Amino acid sequence: MKKILLTTALTLCTFTIIFPQTRANDITGLFLAYDPRTNYTSQMEIFRASDGTFSARVVWVEDARQLHTIGTIQIRNLTFDSQSNEWRNGRVMFEGREFRLNARFAEDGRLRIRGFLGISLLGRTQYWIRESELRSS
Repeated sequence: MKKILLTTALTLCTFTIIFPQTRANDITGLFLAYDPRTNYTSQMEIFRASDGTFSARVVWVEDARQLHTIGTIQIRNLTFDSQSNEWRNGRVMFEGREFRLNARFAEDGRLRIRGFLGISLLGRTQYWIRESELRSS
């Protein structure tokens, strides 16, 4: 009986530890981002940084004038909050200012990115679409 209880307890602890890590990594991959201000799209790669947070870099741009941005880290320091199933406390540079950033998946599967100054109500939302392949020029 003790052996069964111990095995059950260890299994539950293992799932509790492993499951949030799996969900946290759901954000990694390639995403198509559309900027309504410029009417151009770019492809972003979200990856786990060496410090365990998540970052995003530009891997493709539609606008040839933005080729210099390929490879630059645009988002950094996103951390997964398993309570809210959301990535929080990220940072993004936009037009010379640093904004805070949160991300979560919408019900339709798109990634909802919310950048803001101060409180989340004062910001802008973009929806990114997951892609399976790297785009080429």
